[in-house]
Amino acid sequence: MYTLSQDVLGTVPQRQNPEVVEAHRKDCQDFFHRAYSAVFVILSALDKQLALPLGTLASLCPLDKPSATSLRMLLTGAQPIDENHRITFRGHKDIGAITLLFNVAGGLQILPASSENVSSNWRYIRPEPGCALINIGDTLVEWTGGVLRSSLHRVVTAPGKQAGVARQSLAYLVRPDHNGSMRRLRSKAIPPVAEDEVDETRSVDDWASWRAL
Repeated sequence: MYTLSQDVLGTVPQRQNPEVVEAHRKDCQDFFHRAYSAVFVILSALDKQLALPLGTLASLCPLDKPSATSLRMLLTGAQPIDENHRITFRGHKDIGAITLLFNVAGGLQILPASSENVSSNWRYIRPEPGCALINIGDTLVEWTGGVLRSSLHRVVTAPGKQAGVARQSLAYLVRPDHNGSMRRLRSKAIPPVAEDEVDETRSVDDWASWRAL
């Protein structure tokens, strides 16, 4: 796994990436911009569904301000075909706002929100040619008071003959502006903070550090 940060765009201090990455810096920049264009469409659709002013969610996750937005490149080697459900990336939820996942080989599983049996109710997500998988992250869950939900997911040995090939994936992880707020958004579609609740007052970075623990 290698994570390419926003430094490739020049919005955060540049770090020393491997030579193969630096040789394709322009391609990486183009990927960031094109992927964000797709995310912008998604966030705009969510604005509408959540009765928020158009551009609200995108303004919280701008591409031109420092954030932990990144491109994660993952490679899982070929596995024995007769070995089922070897876990190569354990169950987790994404912490950011939106994740776009690009992959061809199978192996991704989600646990339905209604499932009570964590050990046996995982479901494969079949890759669709020409499509990316969209994941809601915990930041959007927090901002919307649980109206939007993130999914618990993991990666296991791909089913059938797919296990015999290497699994390559690109995960474009969109995070909010470092200086942003984690306070719940306000609209007629988002429940207000109840009397027995405390509105989140931490910054994006402080909340992310707490969430990681």
